[in-house]
Amino acid sequence: MKKISYLQLQKKYSGQLVALNKMQSRVVAVGKKIDDVFKKLQKQNLKPADTVLMGPIQKVGAVNVYISPALLFY
Repeated sequence: MKKISYLQLQKKYSGQLVALNKMQSRVVAVGKKIDDVFKKLQKQNLKPADTVLMGPIQKVGAVNVYISPALLFY
């Protein structure tokens, strides 16, 4: 099975939290809050440990910079 690309998630689920199946080939739950995602997983008898949680999904074209905390004290 083909994995869902982050770009596909950005186009459809921008600003939301997404849970994918372990193979990362299918979206199994989406929500604005983590509690919403967990409730949807629970309805499907899925545990968060059985999924890949992603989010919040950034808008298409967004640029993100991540700085290591170690660099803040250098």
